[in-house]
Order: sequence, then structure tokens, then C-alpha cells
Amino acid sequence: MLRLIFILVFLLCVFVGALGWALNHWFGWKGMLAFPFVLLVVLWIGKKLVGAFIKRFALGLFSMKSGVLKGASMQVHSVIPVASPLKTPDAHADDEEVGDAQESNDVASEDAQVDADSDEQDEADTEPEQPKEHFEVDLTITPREGCGDRVWEPGELVLTSEPVSSLEDIEEKEIGTTENVLIWKDSAFSPDEDGKYPGAQRLKLTIAVQPGASKASLQYYNQSLGVITLPPWTPASESAASSASEPAAG
Repeated sequence: MLRLIFILVFLLCVFVGALGWALNHWFGWKGMLAFPFVLLVVLWIGKKLVGAFIKRFALGLFSMKSGVLKGASMQVHSVIPVASPLKTPDAHADDEEVGDAQESNDVASEDAQVDADSDEQDEADTEPEQPKEHFEVDLTITPREGCGDRVWEPGELVLTSEPVSSLEDIEEKEIGTTENVLIWKDSAFSPDEDGKYPGAQRLKLTIAVQPGASKASLQYYNQSLGVITLPPWTPASESAASSASEPAAG
């Protein structure tokens, strides 16, 4: 790696020297005055070209990776609305908050007021997290014949508003993510510990999608595996709570 860096630095020095010599040879002192500006323009163009090349190279790698599920089939067994998971507080963060509270009790009242104003400003600047609707999807994904022992990663599945064939469109059309993956092993679902699997796999996915979505395309990078029809989001626990809160008839 260090050798490659030295080679790149050497090539850059050669390029800068050649550019300066060419400007001096063809335009004389005027060319030397313009040299810094020309160099900045050339470097800016080079940065754009290198960035585009790296992006295209990365997209090519992901496209090759997704080829294992090209033409794969998907069978959905069930889609069940589930309650949104509760966020567990961080014990370390709680200790820090307690420590801050004790420290604030020791300071003067005007300092406490300044801290309160600062906290209110931070809360105002913090953007609220967008709500998500969660579903538990039981499905089986079967790669096409001829994939051999090539593996794929269930944790890399995403959901889009419609089937997508270009990696550049995924971010724009993404409406959901996979938050939890279970793998069917020995007549029961187990945690996704290996991460990569060959062949057909039965999965239980906990997905989080934008509110109101009625369908979602399951994507493995630029390969569309199929469309999942989503029922109205009414988790069983919330339905039971609503029924219990209704007054009894008569």
C-alpha cells in the first residue's frame, strides 16, 4: 500500500512538472502566471473523474454480488403486522445524565438557567425520527438453478416502492429496511449468525416501512425478488388494547 502511494505521488509530481513545462514552452511568462489556476482546474476535473470511476467500480462490484439472486423466486407464506419495538435506554447514558444532574445542582442558579436554555435549543434543532410501520414476513427465497455454492446475505435485503434494476435508483425509491432476520434451521427459526448462505432459504424478516405503504418490492441490491403485499398496519397488541378500552354493550 505504501509503495502504491509513493507511485501515485511520483506520477502526480511528473504531471505537475510536465504541465508547468508545457505552459512555459507555449505561452512563456503568461503561461507561468496562469499555471496555478490551470492546475486547480485540472485537479478539480481529475477529482470528478476519479470519483465517478470509483462509484462506477463500486456499483459494478455490487452488481456482481447480486448476480447470485438474479432470476430467483420468492414465496411469501405470511405477513403479520407487529408493534414497533421499544427503544431501550442506555444504562451508560443514564449514568451520565444522573452525573450531570448532580453536577448541575452544585452550580449557581444563573448557570443552571443557561444550561436549560441550551438543552431546549438542542431539542429544537434535533429532527424527530420518522415513524415506521413494522411487519413480520415469513418467506422463502430460492435462487435459480446453476448458482452452485454461491452465497447470499439475507441481511442485505431492502424494500423499495417498486422493482428497481439500477443501484443508483435504490436510495431514491427505498421505503423500508430489514431490522431483524431469522433463518429456518432444524424445524425452527434461529438467529442469523452466519450472515451468508447458499441455495434456497426460508426467512422470517422484521421489516420497517414508511407509514401507509400497501406493497413493497424486496430487493437484493439491483435484483428485484418480488413484491410483498402489506396489510393495514394494526398490530395485534394494539388491537387488543383498543378492544379492551371500548365500553361493554348494554
